[in-house]
Amino acid sequence: MGISPHFDLWQYLFAINLVKRRVRGQELHAPVGCANIHLRNNRAGAYPLMRLSTSNKGWHSQWFYVKNDAAAPLPAFIGRYILEALGSWGWGVPGKAKKQLNDLLAALQTLKQRGMKGSGIISAYHTQRVTPLMSRALPLYRMVPGASLDGTALGALSPFEVEQRIKEAMEPSRDDAGVTLDFVYLVSGHPQCVWNRGTSTS
Repeated sequence: MGISPHFDLWQYLFAINLVKRRVRGQELHAPVGCANIHLRNNRAGAYPLMRLSTSNKGWHSQWFYVKNDAAAPLPAFIGRYILEALGSWGWGVPGKAKKQLNDLLAALQTLKQRGMKGSGIISAYHTQRVTPLMSRALPLYRMVPGASLDGTALGALSPFEVEQRIKEAMEPSRDDAGVTLDFVYLVSGHPQCVWNRGTSTS
C-alpha cells in the first residue's frame, strides 16, 4: 500500500490465539510456536485472497543445527508455557480509530479489484527484501570464527527463487474436478509467473 506500518489496520484485520496440540484425546499447550496470528473470520472479504499451505510436510529436511556459542549463549529454556490468552488479544480497534481506517480499507479493495492476491504480497515481501537476504560466499558450516566472508553481501532473490517461496507458502487453487489451476501473481515491475500443474515458468 506504500504506507508505514499501521497498527490499527493490522489489529482490525488480524487476531492472535493460543496454539494447542491434541495428544491421546487431550489438548496440551504447545511448547514451541505457542501462539499464532490469523485473519479474523469476519474480515476475510477485506483482505486479498491468500490460501496458505495447510501442510508443512518435509520441513525437517531443510532444518539445521548450530552450535550454542559459549561466548554469546542462547537464553536457557525455562519451560514456561503461555497457559491463558491475554484479554488484550481479543480487543478490537476503538470506534474512533475504526472510522479513520475507511480510506485504507477502500485502498485495499481497490488493490483486490486490480488483481492483487496473497501471492503478490508474499512476492513483494521477498523481492523488496523485507527480511534481509544474504548472498553467501561460504556454506553455513564453513562460516566459523576467522573465516573470510569476502563476497558475502545483501542480495536479491532470483525470480525463480521467489516463485519457489510462493509455491511453498501457498495452497494451489483447484477446479471442481480437483485439477490444479494456473497460479499467477501480479506485482508491478516484476515478471509474471505461472504454475501449471506442478511446473513453474516465468
